Amino acid sequence: MKKNTNSITIFDYKSQHIKKDRSDLIESSKIFMDYIFQFITKKNFIIILTDADANVIHIVGGEYLTKKFKKDYNFGLGNQFSKKFIGETAINLSLSSKKPVKFCGEEHENADHHELSCYSAPILINGEILGALCITERNKEFNKNALGMVIASAKGIENQIYNKRRADKIAEQSKYQNAIVENIKEAFLTIDNKGVLTYMNQKAAEMLAFDIEESVGKSISELVPFKPIILEVLETGKGYVDREYVLTNNVGKKLHLFKTAIPIRDKNGNLTGVIDIFREIGDIKKIVNKMIGAKASFEFDDIIGETPAFRKCIEKAKKAARSSSNILIQGESGTGKELFAQSIHNYSTRRNKPFVAINCAAIPRELIESELFGYAKGSFTGGMKGGRPGKFELADGGTIFLDEIGDMPIDVQAKLLRVLQDKKVMRVGGDSIFNVNVRIIAATNKNLYEEAKNNNFRWDIYYRLNVLGINIPALNERKEDIPLIVNKLVSKINKRLGTDIEGMNNEVIDILEKHSWKGNVRELENVVERMMNICTNDRIGLEHLPDEYMEIEPKIEPKIAEIENYKVRTFEEAEKEIISNAIEYFKGNIAKTSRSLKISRNTLYNKMKKYKINM
Repeated sequence: MKKNTNSITIFDYKSQHIKKDRSDLIESSKIFMDYIFQFITKKNFIIILTDADANVIHIVGGEYLTKKFKKDYNFGLGNQFSKKFIGETAINLSLSSKKPVKFCGEEHENADHHELSCYSAPILINGEILGALCITERNKEFNKNALGMVIASAKGIENQIYNKRRADKIAEQSKYQNAIVENIKEAFLTIDNKGVLTYMNQKAAEMLAFDIEESVGKSISELVPFKPIILEVLETGKGYVDREYVLTNNVGKKLHLFKTAIPIRDKNGNLTGVIDIFREIGDIKKIVNKMIGAKASFEFDDIIGETPAFRKCIEKAKKAARSSSNILIQGESGTGKELFAQSIHNYSTRRNKPFVAINCAAIPRELIESELFGYAKGSFTGGMKGGRPGKFELADGGTIFLDEIGDMPIDVQAKLLRVLQDKKVMRVGGDSIFNVNVRIIAATNKNLYEEAKNNNFRWDIYYRLNVLGINIPALNERKEDIPLIVNKLVSKINKRLGTDIEGMNNEVIDILEKHSWKGNVRELENVVERMMNICTNDRIGLEHLPDEYMEIEPKIEPKIAEIENYKVRTFEEAEKEIISNAIEYFKGNIAKTSRSLKISRNTLYNKMKKYKINM
């Protein structure tokens, strides 16, 4: 920055930089500055626009005075009115006081300006000073019109900038709103109070098969092949939330929707339009299934077993997974029927779709129908206000697993038949029919063939379910798999309990292999977990085995020749000899001895002490 001989400070930056940096102020001021110049007939003046720091950012004026200012004062774009060098001016004072100011003739502190009269007014927006507008006339006499004109023009510029900022803000908000509306998953449209479509996002256009440009501005009734329920809001003035609705769009596609309509009113309460938001119920089902965990977690690699019959069962299940036919899994309780069902789902082409399981034996008879097929609005007291979809609808596109199908009531079986035949569902108390694309896997621990013979199960359901049949062997039919299963269970339960048990001693495995396992793998898992909870060692030993699973060893019978002698001996003598023989037979193993004699170890120790038996 350097000082000019005529006391005007000149900045190094270029006028183009100034124009760019303060373009809003310049553009809003130009029309007023040009108007002032055109209005005044005598051209012995210039109009100066400065920013808040008194930098000159725009000039309009007569040719003579403009040249004179540039020549005599070096006064042009980029110059600054600095009080330090040129004294107080109308521009500086109006900026500092935020009020209109006049300096005429000798009122100027700088003698070079005594031949001029200057009229300056600040430009303010909400208390923020943006700059000043100044009329400088080559006439030292006061000009009342010039002062009024600069004040009025400054106010006009303020209004222009305020309106522009407001419009820019509205435009920016509109961009945000449009971005939100266009990127939400819901379809969104608006109509005015005459039913004319005023806005529609791309999602709504796709769902309804509309062309946005051709549709906006037309009555919604003319655009769809059905009576829009949104028009009810215009008639009643009442909106609604999450109303279920089925419609057919312009290309014949049937849509099952959740709709919300919001009436819009002006400040006087008059209805001006309606916002309509809707979404396909299939999207809602995906969210619901995700929240309730409607997915299959297990795969065939999680199924443990190497016996030929069991491996054959797994291979059969894999082949069934590649088909779309219904599957019936039969097996005793605890054999892993749901494990097979989930593995089949995850091995199929439906693996990325819902897996919905329902236990037909665990739901009260009066509720199972509504659980499976859903219920319509107002079907019964205590139901959800808007009704609810059933498990078949939630499983649409995926797999539904009907566990314990043999316990399903006969009357419900009749309704299940329609789903099996037509893949259609009608909710309890409703009249709308919904198409469902589901693969059914049923399971039971009963012999359905015998149940059908005894009229406890419908033959038509049996044959439609048992297209592909899988019979899972009981655990006592594949006891050689027990060591593999135990190792898997120990690893699984370690993670759940936070333990670090390495495994199980062979003598424990031997005992487990001799058990009958009426509860199958479920019972085995229970026993393993019980032992792991009390195990404080690296491995599970005999001392951790529950009493009811103790090995039953053969009794130690006395020699035939000594039978008569036992008859004449006292009870204590016979007991002592039996215990002594048992200890000798098991080579001092107290655990085996106690199990053989069917007494606890503590009882055995007490009797050894009583009879003074040493090992």
